[in-house]
Amino acid sequence: MPKTKLTLYVDKETVDLAKKISAYKGKSISEMVSSYLNSEASKINNLKVSDAVSKWIGVVKTDKTYKELKEEIITEKIEKYENIS
Repeated sequence: MPKTKLTLYVDKETVDLAKKISAYKGKSISEMVSSYLNSEASKINNLKVSDAVSKWIGVVKTDKTYKELKEEIITEKIEKYENIS
């Protein structure tokens, strides 16, 4: 795969640390960054979402978090069942 230049802005201490780690591991900083990003991408790609959930991804547009939506649904169910008795 052809390589493309990427410019990162980090503090001097981080640059010095990256150079030391690079020398210790015998890998270039580019190799280390690439390896790290590929590792993180594989973690994300390995997250399993059930078929029942995956068909609904992107269907609902909301600014609420999952926790807020869950609490809202639970509250609605409690109120519904309280009114039954």
